[in-house]
Amino acid sequence: MQQFCILHIQLQINMALYQLPRLKNEKKFEEFICDLFNEIENTDSFQNTEYQNFGVKGQQQKGIDIFSAKTKTVIQCKLKDVEKKDDVIRKSLIEDIHADLKKAFDLQFDINRFIFVSTFRDDSVLQEFTSKLQDEARLPFPLHYWGWDTLTKYAEQYESILVKYFPKFIPKAPKSPKKPVPILPQGSLGLDLHKKNYVIYLSKRYGKWKQFQFDNEGNGEKFNYASHNKSLMNRYHASGINYIPVAHFDELSEYLKGRIDKTIFGKSQKSKGRRNYSTIEEHMQGIVD
Repeated sequence: MQQFCILHIQLQINMALYQLPRLKNEKKFEEFICDLFNEIENTDSFQNTEYQNFGVKGQQQKGIDIFSAKTKTVIQCKLKDVEKKDDVIRKSLIEDIHADLKKAFDLQFDINRFIFVSTFRDDSVLQEFTSKLQDEARLPFPLHYWGWDTLTKYAEQYESILVKYFPKFIPKAPKSPKKPVPILPQGSLGLDLHKKNYVIYLSKRYGKWKQFQFDNEGNGEKFNYASHNKSLMNRYHASGINYIPVAHFDELSEYLKGRIDKTIFGKSQKSKGRRNYSTIEEHMQGIVD
């Protein structure tokens, strides 16, 4: 039972996370294989253009799709119509393997590995066939078959591959957890919205009228709301308006009213018999002077 559990875990690890769609363009498939093997083996030596060393693609380059001069690895890419029956695809791949191996013996360089990759799925029949063929033909290099399942298992490990060939399957970054709403202490101004909003109203009135004064003086000075708010927090030893003790509301309101009254515009308003601000009761009813 323990051995079965271990085997089950290993199978889960080896399974691909995504059902990546098969590529349907031969050139795109070869490009994908080059990029994938370069990522897997941390190199840039796998190239489907490197066989230009042998001549024009086709007969002169012996039918080789991809070659790494660094690792001496040959990769043959077989894009298959997977809508066909499995037996038909297997027969076609087996014929391809026989034909390509014959071409390989005509190559004028050493081979350390020979890999057939296909858009057909991983298949035990093909894997057994390549293993048996390697033994019977006494090949001087290992022979492997990689189906689409194996290819996608590796592909999903590299973001660069997913971005380039399967952009719809890029894992989304997890959403940042919402910041917890701070719990305000009892007796804080933030728990009394009417009084808090009235303080904000007076504070903005002071800043606006102080800016009128700066504009009339024509010196280009701007009212510094950040500095004003900081001075209020320092006055009441609070980290923010929400944390000012509500017991200081009357004192804070009178302080702000006094600052408003001392502005040039505030003095002008009072000289004309006009009010500079609404009462808290009026403010709660939406009456704002």
